[in-house]
Amino acid sequence: MWRNNDDDDEDVYVVRAGGPVYDIPKGRKDGRRSKIEDTINLPPPNLNSSELIRMFGQRGFTPQQMVALSGAHTLGTARCSSFKNRLTNFDSTHDMDPSMDTQFAKTLSKTCSAGDSAEQPFDTTRNTFDNNYFNALQRKAGVLFWDQTLFASAQTRGIVNAYATLHTPCSSSISSRPW
Repeated sequence: MWRNNDDDDEDVYVVRAGGPVYDIPKGRKDGRRSKIEDTINLPPPNLNSSELIRMFGQRGFTPQQMVALSGAHTLGTARCSSFKNRLTNFDSTHDMDPSMDTQFAKTLSKTCSAGDSAEQPFDTTRNTFDNNYFNALQRKAGVLFWDQTLFASAQTRGIVNAYATLHTPCSSSISSRPW
């Protein structure tokens, strides 16, 4: 997580959750507003790893940096509307996404029984910045298709495995980004 000279709530949250800290000059941050038009360039939750690599590559990120950024999913939740397509009528040959553990699919189905706006944590430690997100991918328990495809793909599996062994997996990869 970047840190500026102000003590923003987001900065404090990530640091208290055990996340990385490094300095970035003032004025270089996401912003203080949340508007739907700002999400247009975010990748949808159903992209595969090749599509993700291409999309992040167009923004100057390497595959390793893309996987590291995906590690931010160690904090927070996803709405059922973002992953319910993995549970039924997945494709012409599979009802359920075959890259997903069947027990985990039952957990997601239970979450979705409360409706599209029901939220599922990305991993078991949703308030701690750690490697559990990457460990979940190894167990075929990625919430979004995007998440699980990072482990399912030979292009990114090794990166996921490397981050799964680290306590705070993303700090050096993201901080090496040439801003």
